[in-house]
Amino acid sequence: MARFVEGTVLKMDEVLISVITVCLNAEKEIEYTIESVLDQNFSDYEYLIIDGGSTDSTLSIAEEYACRFAGKRISYRIISQKDNGIYDAMNKAAGYATGEWIIYLNAGDALFDENVLSVYSSENSDGMDVIYGDAVLKDAEKYKLLKAKSVEDYACCNPICHQASMVRREIVRNFSFDTDYKIASDFDLFLRIYLSGKYGFKKSDAVLCIYPMCGVSSVCVREREKEFDLSRKKNGLKRVIFPQILIFKNCLIYGIRKTAIKILGSKFYSQKRGWYSDKFMTAGLGEADA
Repeated sequence: MARFVEGTVLKMDEVLISVITVCLNAEKEIEYTIESVLDQNFSDYEYLIIDGGSTDSTLSIAEEYACRFAGKRISYRIISQKDNGIYDAMNKAAGYATGEWIIYLNAGDALFDENVLSVYSSENSDGMDVIYGDAVLKDAEKYKLLKAKSVEDYACCNPICHQASMVRREIVRNFSFDTDYKIASDFDLFLRIYLSGKYGFKKSDAVLCIYPMCGVSSVCVREREKEFDLSRKKNGLKRVIFPQILIFKNCLIYGIRKTAIKILGSKFYSQKRGWYSDKFMTAGLGEADA
């Protein structure tokens, strides 16, 4: 049985953008994410929180924001119901969305600054169907820039961070997330859209989101890389000659990083390695020596 909490629904017509947060027992992360959405200097959007039946204080925290979204005349909905995992919840969320475009922002992620939705809205005027940009990684209160790559690089990497992307709603509904994947269904979704050859991809030069390195796909590196390769194979993409070597290489890089953090501690997060204490410095929007 679904529980619907209508924070405020003030817009009867479709909005331009639906920002969606799928969560479960995210009381420690949800407020950070909600605040980043609330702070936007853009108003033609709605915010949906799709909760998987949390038993902690996630829902009560989310409900506290209803009045603040109402004050900005932003449609805010909280829907709580059992699901069969994150990708099932993301598929259901697309059904609830009224926006022409969808942005998925997981609990613990954040829009980079108050201008992100304005940037997205200004980039969608040229007939493209998927807009994506750069992301900032967050770890130990330090930030590092992750540059998006060309979709032509799917054979050897994951070029799109899904938190830093915006996709037309009908495309998400038509393709949907494959729930057979546990970690890489977002990779698979974008790959299938790209390989269909029917839709335009636009790479933005803007930094669009912040996401923590402690996410499932970051921790389960080997499983993630195997699912990436499985998706490439299932979708008939010409892969690198020895995909197992690519999987081993990426796992090795992560393992070296993990070991270095244990040995160096906070010294690992140095500017020489691209880590900064200020997100704007990371993105080249501030003085690194300030």
